Amino acid sequence: MIKVTNLRKSFNDLVVLNGIDLEVKDGEVLTIIGPSGSGKSTLIRCLNFLETPDAGIIEIGNAKLNVENCTRKEIRQLRSQTAMVFQNYNLYKNKTALENITESLIVVKKMPKKEANEIGMELLRQVGLEHKKDNYPATLSGGQQQRVSIARALALRPHAILFDEPTSSLDPELVSEVLQVIKSIAEMDTTMIIVTHEMDFAREVSDHVIFMADGNIVEQGSAKEFFSNPQKDRTKQFLKHLSANPA
Repeated sequence: MIKVTNLRKSFNDLVVLNGIDLEVKDGEVLTIIGPSGSGKSTLIRCLNFLETPDAGIIEIGNAKLNVENCTRKEIRQLRSQTAMVFQNYNLYKNKTALENITESLIVVKKMPKKEANEIGMELLRQVGLEHKKDNYPATLSGGQQQRVSIARALALRPHAILFDEPTSSLDPELVSEVLQVIKSIAEMDTTMIIVTHEMDFAREVSDHVIFMADGNIVEQGSAKEFFSNPQKDRTKQFLKHLSANPA
């Protein structure tokens, strides 16, 4: 389970997260949508301290900490509960697709290389890239690089996977291959939080949807309820604008 209570973050005088509360049950997929600058990416980055929150309580799996008085050990434990998939892949350029997946298993988990390679190959098969195991990132398409980064996240067997706009850096024709992989992972009851601007994808894959604006959660609900019958005017305006101006 993931539970966030009264999470706050400011950059100087700019309030980016204004007391966020949310909960994600094990095996659920939560998508976070909203306009640019609403705090979506900051929220997901605060969950594993890529950004340091100012206040609040974060619980993920067996880790729980109070942001204002936590220790380095508590932060390390929190981080160990999640894996992150970034907008821009963040792969090691000097390592092959397989090595990018096995690096954390060998270095962090102290796993024998042979065992790590077996896991890496199975994950490459899962994301449809077994034949690219020896390729370096520069020789892979953006969609292929993102699929490798998803396999790398899965390798750690985290309590939850956090996706920060996983398709925003991709050419339109490559988006579907990445979304299909994420859908297949969702079908395995993987706990996920996904920041996305792909509304059709959010509607299809989500158990729960949150709409953020100006650092606040404006509205939330099941995917069916949220998209078929939004309650707040701000939500209705956002969805109407998207339908009138599809990406």
